[in-house]
Amino acid sequence: MATKGKDMAVWGLDSTRLKRRVLAMLRWLLDPVRRTPVVVTSALLTLLLTVLVVNLFQPVDAAHAERTTAAGASSTSTVSVRQFPKAHHPGKSASSSSATKQQTKAKKPDPAVASSHPVNWLKPSQQVGYPDPAAHPDLSLEVSLQDQRVYVRDGSQLLYTMYASTGMDDSTPRGSFRIQSERGDHFYNPSEGMGARYYTSFLNHGVFLFHSVPTDSKGGYIKEEADMLGIRPGSHGCIRLTVPDARWIMQSVPTGTPVLVK
Repeated sequence: MATKGKDMAVWGLDSTRLKRRVLAMLRWLLDPVRRTPVVVTSALLTLLLTVLVVNLFQPVDAAHAERTTAAGASSTSTVSVRQFPKAHHPGKSASSSSATKQQTKAKKPDPAVASSHPVNWLKPSQQVGYPDPAAHPDLSLEVSLQDQRVYVRDGSQLLYTMYASTGMDDSTPRGSFRIQSERGDHFYNPSEGMGARYYTSFLNHGVFLFHSVPTDSKGGYIKEEADMLGIRPGSHGCIRLTVPDARWIMQSVPTGTPVLVK
């Protein structure tokens, strides 16, 4: 009996060891299986995040590229519009249209295209030389109250276009006149508190003039008044011009030259 009991105890011990070994082997076999879902899940999550990131940023990049292209086009358009001044008012008189056609035929530079920005009244209206009156026997000055421009012509041919600011409340007289002998470098009107440089009379011998943008009592240009040039009327009847344009008329346009105001 004792031997048998001992044998049973030994067998029981061996059985326990065997079970432990089997369980250990099963754990070893099952470990990769337990790890596999974690690896697969991680891979799937990584792929999903990649897809989300690509789809999230790609539209943003496309929108940014579209905005950049639109901005570039707008900048180009703005640059081309502001090259030269043109009449501020949308309507054009028949003579103005005819002048444009004549100018195209003669291959003259187009008049400066208008903008709402103030004119540089210290510079000529156009980036071309002034015409030589001696070379143009039919020289005349046409003042357009609608366009706020002075057109220098030889017959029907347009030679030069100037920015202008005429009389408020239609105070510049309309009609056909001629350049008169009264002209000079500077004047000052105390009653108006303003003067101007380079004046040339075209009516009533010193009453209605071509002259520069206004000056104050010290001879300095009044910017607020000058900024109306080429945009809207601002004078009391005279025709204001850029400083070089007024100087050219005073120094170069002969007495007797026809002036048409319309």
